[in-house]
Amino acid sequence: MDFETVDLNSNYKIYVSTTNGDNYILPNHQSNLVTDINKKLDFNKIVTLPKKLLPKNYKVIYISLHTSTQCNMKCTYCFLTERKTDCHMDIDMAKKFIDDIIKKYPHADKYIVDPTGSGEPLLRIGLIAQIGEYCKIKSDEVNKEVLPMLVCNGTLLNEKMVDRLRNAGILFGVSIDGDKKAHNANRIDFSNNGTYETIVQNIKSIKDRTLLGAAVTLNARNTDLVNTVKHLNRYFPTISIKPVRSSNPLIGINASNLKNIVKEYNRFYLFILKKTLKGNLSYIAALLNGDDYWGKFLVRVILNHKIMTRCDAGIGRYSLASDGTIYACPAAIGIKELEIGNNQSGIDVEKQKRIGEILINRKKCDYCIAKYTCGGECMITSYYNQGVIDSKDEVMCEFKRHLFKLALRFKYNVMLKSKDIFQIIHDGCIEKVNRFKTDDELYKVLIKSKKYSFTQLKRIKELYPDEFKKIKKE
Repeated sequence: MDFETVDLNSNYKIYVSTTNGDNYILPNHQSNLVTDINKKLDFNKIVTLPKKLLPKNYKVIYISLHTSTQCNMKCTYCFLTERKTDCHMDIDMAKKFIDDIIKKYPHADKYIVDPTGSGEPLLRIGLIAQIGEYCKIKSDEVNKEVLPMLVCNGTLLNEKMVDRLRNAGILFGVSIDGDKKAHNANRIDFSNNGTYETIVQNIKSIKDRTLLGAAVTLNARNTDLVNTVKHLNRYFPTISIKPVRSSNPLIGINASNLKNIVKEYNRFYLFILKKTLKGNLSYIAALLNGDDYWGKFLVRVILNHKIMTRCDAGIGRYSLASDGTIYACPAAIGIKELEIGNNQSGIDVEKQKRIGEILINRKKCDYCIAKYTCGGECMITSYYNQGVIDSKDEVMCEFKRHLFKLALRFKYNVMLKSKDIFQIIHDGCIEKVNRFKTDDELYKVLIKSKKYSFTQLKRIKELYPDEFKKIKKE
């Protein structure tokens, strides 16, 4: 038998192929028809995995810059036990890396530049603003979006700082773990004081929060997801919850607390489903709109998208450390096994190939029900929990399988109970995916008119759609 079943409710079961990830729903009274499922959906069809990962297949290239190692907070779950005081990243170094990556991978539809680093990026606002301004210049040069995005801790996000970031064209999110009690349990300053009140006061002063996102760290001390999302949705239209990277048994996800975390996700799922079916889509939109851990599973399940690898580390994503070393992703800074080159000689193809082989060689995932939605274990999580970059964590595997099943249940429950609401959510997922593709309409008008730069025309289209239509007709 090449499929597993997931109970939807007392009337339906979901059948999922362990061979290719296809899924199908049947009423329980038609369970005698399961033998026909293989024929109907071709459940036995083998997915052909690529022999190697090629950067040209990644349409979004991520360029990370390690601008800061210093921080004005000491979060209990931070994986950096020591912080270097010497960060030598400057604008020339940053510009060279951006230039080199774009030149090496001109095929992309979009480039995301992330200058967050491993500290608090706003401690180096001068450099951050320079990078933002350079991204505008680069966008006009290549006629594609080179978009700077960062996550800050929010403590320095006063009105002046917000204006400076937005004038430089930088999108930003804020790390915040929920209400005052949940946040202050882990996110403290060097005097052991909570930072919640400072951050929320800064957030409230931001007049336009349309593009503002919250980055929440799921940890053993902060598992009340319902309360967290209800609280943060007052301030943030986008909320991304991700598990902490920590082997500390009091903080990380492990065998002793997995049962409770699964229980909280079950409660969270029921809350999101109930609100959605009542027509309140703000909560599901908040999860789908950003980089939420379960939200990514939801988008893939709703759109029937299958993935071959968990991420694009070292293939579509490159991170420059302040000493000039290039790593496979921003969280890999300092991990020798994930070095893939340096800023002088460029990408080491052999090291890049080795990372690609680890990402794609997922024999340990064979026949897992969530294989084509999960993509495998994060190399960074593997390193911090197991000491190696390629391992299997049974606890995390069980956790992610559960999130996959909740995503399936959400999809089919909404489909069965309200096709109209499902269509809205489906269209929203498509819109999100399309954000990372080339805007063909904008590009055609840009080439035709020749009166505007890329950034000028993009701004006109976003803020003055009627004016854009006039330009399009000219």
